[in-house]
Amino acid sequence: MLSACLVMACGKPSSETPGTNPTTETKTDGLKQLELLWKTSPLIQSTERTNCQEKLQAYADACSSTAFKNLLSSDQNKYTLTVKYDNILSCYDAAFERVLSALKEGKPSKGEVNIWLLYNMGYIIQTPSKTFGLDIYHYRAEELAPYLDFIGSTHAHQDHKSEPLMAAMYQAGKPVLSNYFEPEKNYVYTASVTKDYEFGACKIHTFITKHNNSTTNVPVTVFQIDCGEDAGGLVLMHSGDSNFIASEYDVTEKINVYIPRYAPNALAENQVIGQVFQPDYVLLSHILELSHKDIYDSRWSFELALDRASKIDCEKTYVPFWGEKLVWKNGKLN
Repeated sequence: MLSACLVMACGKPSSETPGTNPTTETKTDGLKQLELLWKTSPLIQSTERTNCQEKLQAYADACSSTAFKNLLSSDQNKYTLTVKYDNILSCYDAAFERVLSALKEGKPSKGEVNIWLLYNMGYIIQTPSKTFGLDIYHYRAEELAPYLDFIGSTHAHQDHKSEPLMAAMYQAGKPVLSNYFEPEKNYVYTASVTKDYEFGACKIHTFITKHNNSTTNVPVTVFQIDCGEDAGGLVLMHSGDSNFIASEYDVTEKINVYIPRYAPNALAENQVIGQVFQPDYVLLSHILELSHKDIYDSRWSFELALDRASKIDCEKTYVPFWGEKLVWKNGKLN
């Protein structure tokens, strides 16, 4: 019965109804749980964190992929109303607002890097001298353009890109790295082969892998990014929806932080982790992607993600969630 009630709530008022005298501050239980989760750390799977994840999971399960896609195609007024009253979609919006507010506050100190998970596989990386995004996918993504120096998109699938953000970055003369974006002939930042770039202290090495072996196969660009000396020497790698074929991984440096997807073909992550390279940390991502229907359509749950993380060939494998920040400092994640 609870599950049925939650399904009805997704995309509709879940606690208060417009026109019924809402309180000055409306906050869904989902958002309350997210804020409690933010007080814990992805590096420690505490009882408090597990409790929050279980409640957030129930709210996410109640939100159909159709309801989420309707949100993405809605106008601003409908979006604002929907995220205000829905348990999981209020979290989706609040996570964005938290990251955006942090970017407005300025850069981290020398030797530090802020690593924000925005949503799905979308990460914002903020060093003392550069701020960039990888696989940013969000209704409000375009608002990030003034604060980003460059962005990268691993592949053309809709849950790994934001066309409005890409257009805004291009119009502002800021690099958009991918294997498919073609705003002009011979756009220098579009590459279907191995290519290197350098933006200030950031040195970027890219190479191409397969997404999968089915009809949805597209090329996936892996981003290996040396964030520079002022960033404490952090080398980060993001592989989007790569299919983890070892022979395709052209890793050229020691990887400190690796961001892979949860592999649909069980434990394929370990075909590269511990085999091709050994990262210090793994941030397992692509969890609770609301545009996917269910686990058979790769909407992975907290429970599955935590179980998979325990089997990855890297002892320090963690599962961050929307709006959470990790800080690289003195050679460690904090």
